[in-house]
Amino acid sequence: MRNNNAVRKFYENCYNEDRRFADNPLEFIRSQEIIARYVTKPCLAIADIAGATGPYSYWLAEQGHKVHLLDLSARHIELAKIHGKKSGIELASLICGDARQLPYEDDSFDLVLLMGALYHLQESGDRMQCLNECRRVLKPGGRAIFAYISRYASLVDGYKYQFIDNAKFQRIVETDLRTGKHENPEGIPHYFTTAFFHTPQLIAEEVRQGSFQDIRLFAVEGFASLINTDDIMRDEGKKELLLQHLRLLENTPELLGISSHILATCTKA
Repeated sequence: MRNNNAVRKFYENCYNEDRRFADNPLEFIRSQEIIARYVTKPCLAIADIAGATGPYSYWLAEQGHKVHLLDLSARHIELAKIHGKKSGIELASLICGDARQLPYEDDSFDLVLLMGALYHLQESGDRMQCLNECRRVLKPGGRAIFAYISRYASLVDGYKYQFIDNAKFQRIVETDLRTGKHENPEGIPHYFTTAFFHTPQLIAEEVRQGSFQDIRLFAVEGFASLINTDDIMRDEGKKELLLQHLRLLENTPELLGISSHILATCTKA
């Protein structure tokens, strides 16, 4: 539970998750693009696990899907309820809960999104429990989409935002690169919270170990993780060119690791 308490405290007291995609929309746009390729039928039953304040939930519910949102943070669930009232879009359920013990029946969902939990669980046993729960609640033939943070994300961000000038952050990066276990003992908000950063190879190994099939990995931000995209995202022409290049390279194995976020898609046999 130590992981849970540290992560919950970060999101409820130190970080405004509700603003994340507004401040940095590329991750959301790219993730939507990839998710949309697997949402090809109407009225799907969808679980959005560790879905924060529900940006993906409300996007999918607006399309007519039956979406269940679950998140560890009670604050996130309350904010999600407020969004629902303001938008007039209704979710099937909103629950505060743990991704390692889902409150859903077996074989319930056509699609499971797990867009946060796996990069906050440092122990492999916890991650596998999470994957096993996702598989349990999926219908046979159902699709799962899992989000990860790259092993090299703190190194890239360190140089991109000059965090690397701080000796304490240098030690964080060194540990991340060696073990994948990210800690922020000083509680500096820009340095993130308790997390686990995956290599592409480890992602594939764990998803395969979870008995999923048809595994594909996608770079979300891809090479754009290395650059400041603020001006690009404000110019429609430049934004579309960037998105074209990201789509072109999204499955290139040699470039997966430089993407801050990686999505894995897979099916339940």
